[in-house]
Amino acid sequence: MKGVKFCKLLLIKCLIRNIRNFVKLIAVNGSHLLAALKRHEKKIIKSIITMFHQQETMFKKGTHSIADRIISIFQPHIPPIVRGKAKATTEFSAKIGASVVHGYTFIENHSWDAYNEEANLELQIELYRKRFGCLPSRIYADKIYMNRENRNLMKNLEIEAMGKPLERPLKNPDMEYEKRMTKAAGERNEVEATFGTGKRIYRANNIRAKLPETANCWTGMCYFIKNVMKFIKELFHTLFEIWILMKNIATIPKYSANVAGLQHC
Repeated sequence: MKGVKFCKLLLIKCLIRNIRNFVKLIAVNGSHLLAALKRHEKKIIKSIITMFHQQETMFKKGTHSIADRIISIFQPHIPPIVRGKAKATTEFSAKIGASVVHGYTFIENHSWDAYNEEANLELQIELYRKRFGCLPSRIYADKIYMNRENRNLMKNLEIEAMGKPLERPLKNPDMEYEKRMTKAAGERNEVEATFGTGKRIYRANNIRAKLPETANCWTGMCYFIKNVMKFIKELFHTLFEIWILMKNIATIPKYSANVAGLQHC
């Protein structure tokens, strides 16, 4: 443990020495040397100085976490987010808020900061209203969205909250209640399946863009292509059904009827 602490102190001292030498170099040669640097080089220098202050603060306090911690000087916008998953307790990616309507995925929120998803339900409802011109009749959401505040919001907007109630579970629930809860869980799994399909098929888990704006566009394009493929599949299915219907109509035998005219005397 002492060896690790000594190595950290040594690295911090080396870093502050390099930063001081860089500042002296700018002071001797003038500000035109700093102006000659490219934009991404200036961003890297800023990230290095910020990272130094963060590491120095954590070393002095004896902690391993700090707000807006930089883990890459080339991509300072990517933070470590604690997920608590079995595969990886910490992930280095953006947080995405998405909604699924009739199988089509809509990216409602894309953020590089760790935030609480439950505060975005009102935003997603408003975006749904702007997109479709009406409010949804029911919402299948994760448990984190189904707090008391969001339930009151959906109740005031006359939206049915499809999820387990906040009260204690019933000791002897009837069959209808169990079927409704099972259906709600199945509908909710469609969102998780959408994320899985986006990562596995459309490589949404392999974003290689360095700039945050490019990464946002890359992620949106992954789910845009997913929506396009779903539309093409539905279009082909509809055209095939129309072709089958027209083929069946063509095979129906035609009958000719002789209509006799009646003449009144």
